[in-house]
Amino acid sequence: MKKTQSVREGLRRLPIRPVYLVSMEHDGKRNIITIGMFAFFSGNPALVGIGVAPARYSYDLIRKSREYVINVVDERLMEAVRICGEYSGRDTDKFRKAKLTPVEGVKVSAPYIQECPVSLECKVVQEVETGDHVWFIGEVQATHVNEDYDWKQGLLFKWIGKDGFYYRVGKQMGKY
Repeated sequence: MKKTQSVREGLRRLPIRPVYLVSMEHDGKRNIITIGMFAFFSGNPALVGIGVAPARYSYDLIRKSREYVINVVDERLMEAVRICGEYSGRDTDKFRKAKLTPVEGVKVSAPYIQECPVSLECKVVQEVETGDHVWFIGEVQATHVNEDYDWKQGLLFKWIGKDGFYYRVGKQMGKY
């Protein structure tokens, strides 16, 4: 039997979602934000998007630079994910605090993160306001992938009650 709950609690019951570190730079100011709002919009052209609240420091950097890099994380980077989600780039150099190495992008000025196994360089092609977040839809310009990376190492995040937990991708359950 279903029970009516608050919208917030109902949304927390959705399945696990991936978590990423998104890096950006504008006028010599760089930052990393932990992102749980990610979407794959198109294969041709390759379009992906991230949802960012306008109050975030990263929002202004992306809006002005029109570029960002989505960096996939694995379990080795859980502490970096926490740091980049808890601290503001207005006050903290997150690359230094999280002990991450910025690498100059090939197609965008935003750095990618050396320690992340996959990085997607993106140029913003559209902004879509959706309530309390703006979706920055970016066309993927370049990708960087560690040769030994297996997608099953990707980090997932799930809220349960008041607590958040990290998971790795689970086992295959069927075929489409």
